[in-house]
Amino acid sequence: MGKVHEVFPLVIYQGDVSCHNKFKENLEDIKKYWFNGYKYESPEGSERIFLHHNEKYREFFSVGLRKVFDEYLETLKIDYNKLNYHICKSWVVYHKDDTTPPLAPHKHNEANISFVYYLNTDETSDKFVVNQNSDNNPNQVCMGFFDVADELNLMTGFNRYNCNNYTITPREGSCIVMPSETYHHTIKKQPRVNERVAIAGDVRITLKPKYYRYHQGCTHPSQWLEI
Repeated sequence: MGKVHEVFPLVIYQGDVSCHNKFKENLEDIKKYWFNGYKYESPEGSERIFLHHNEKYREFFSVGLRKVFDEYLETLKIDYNKLNYHICKSWVVYHKDDTTPPLAPHKHNEANISFVYYLNTDETSDKFVVNQNSDNNPNQVCMGFFDVADELNLMTGFNRYNCNNYTITPREGSCIVMPSETYHHTIKKQPRVNERVAIAGDVRITLKPKYYRYHQGCTHPSQWLEI
């Protein structure tokens, strides 16, 4: 068999939040920010999308998350020292018991990167899944090749080239970072034993003001004109 050149891979980064143990002391208070997914279709509808405005949690956002974002961009060989991160929205995702429905496939608007931080999980927590439509898979050289059915499939198995779903274990204390346009959802693999509490959010990235001459990024909000 010839050599396979793997090009243009999508990077989903999962890093540890350094202040997790300290931050978890706020678990019961954090749960009060839940946007109530039973009642509201999205966090925006609940108006509970500004957890980052609470000064009590400043260290988590400015130190814990910042470190993970830096690691993510370092993986992509981006000089993060020239950049600022702006948390646009942040909210609490809460699976209270085994009856809570999994999250449906969706993506986030308005941001550059999105994150999910796992504050409280166990081995029975729902898995995080990154997904794409099979028709968007660049390796599907003939329409329908990567579609699956209960029987009569052309594919003989799944691998990194033909799969359209990738599952990540929601490890407590870790944070997943991805491009905001990435479709994702959760999947329930087994009965849940305990609560799963996570913080999700959206981030815009801009150049620090003194690096305005760089054309690759977005200028800092202090240099914008609102009209």
